[in-house]
Amino acid sequence: MRKFDLLCAVTATLLAAIGAPALAQEIKIGFPGPITGPASFLGQQMKWGAEQAIEDINKRGGVLGRKVSFIMQDSQCRPADAVSAAEKLVSQDKVDVLLGDLCSGATMAVMPLAEKAGKPMIVSISTLPEITEKAGIGGNKWVFRTVPDDRMLAGVIGTQLAKTKTIAFLAEDTDYGRSAIKLVKERLGADTKVVSEDYVKNTETDFMPMLTKFRSSKPEALAVYVLDQQGFNFMKQYTQFGLTMPLVARPPLVAPLVKDMLATGKFDGSWTVYPYYDQFSSPANDAFTKPFAEKNKQGPHYVAYGIYESIMVAADAIQRAGTTESAAVRDALVKTQYKGILGTIAFDDHNQSRNNLMFMKVEQGKLAVKDLVSAR
Repeated sequence: MRKFDLLCAVTATLLAAIGAPALAQEIKIGFPGPITGPASFLGQQMKWGAEQAIEDINKRGGVLGRKVSFIMQDSQCRPADAVSAAEKLVSQDKVDVLLGDLCSGATMAVMPLAEKAGKPMIVSISTLPEITEKAGIGGNKWVFRTVPDDRMLAGVIGTQLAKTKTIAFLAEDTDYGRSAIKLVKERLGADTKVVSEDYVKNTETDFMPMLTKFRSSKPEALAVYVLDQQGFNFMKQYTQFGLTMPLVARPPLVAPLVKDMLATGKFDGSWTVYPYYDQFSSPANDAFTKPFAEKNKQGPHYVAYGIYESIMVAADAIQRAGTTESAAVRDALVKTQYKGILGTIAFDDHNQSRNNLMFMKVEQGKLAVKDLVSAR
């Protein structure tokens, strides 16, 4: 019996030793996003933002005494590819928390997968209102969003356009572009006339037909909803055409690509409403932007900020839950009161946060934050 007892004790000790590393395994955050494709430059910024968050968390000792890691699978910002990427993250990589994709259509496609897998999912960039409508009491209790949606953005944009008499719209032909314009149009004043409304594929590079139309119709303002690279191409051709009406709503004025064009003064008077701009100065933002710029040789785009904040919110929830068990993390997310870079992040009954937004305007060749506006 003594030999048997000794054998059991030795076996138990060995099993404990083998199991110890498992108890200290990394906490994994997974992101289906565009590594390749037209939006890959934003995917790179999101990767850098995630890496900054992971580095900051691990410098502070990780979460629950464990290191945190980030895994990205390529979605190309396409719904079917996003689902495949998310499936790999859940089934193969065994991530503890999923992040939403960059593009709203891709994020919408992943939401049922997160619900079926019972995996907390945090949307940090996609702004389609339907995401909020379907989350929380809308049905999918696993999905949370840290970024204001297009309805909130449209409310601020509509207020800024209140006195505009004529306006033209140009947007990418996606869920994002069409939904955003629909929401802004609903908020225009009765006296505002829409002179044209054009949608382009996100691979389009020739804007001559639209620019010819704008030059003829002479709208008081041109509302633009396209991403950075396409926006850069449009703005370059816009200046070549000698157009002068301000670009408003969501033109990519925050993009590093367009900084030199803004400096010419040809876009003075243009404005935008964004969730974030890296040139906004505050102690919390400086603590994020300075190491980011030093490491990546450029400042963070708002998508980098978005994913950074989402990972911080995820880490905060896991820490408060005391475990990575999915339901416990989800329940902790519901009670979030995280002090973020621009203010407190908390979720309503649709699991939607209502952070501050930035109203920015180009003046004397520079984009400046004119006001922080509450997203309601």
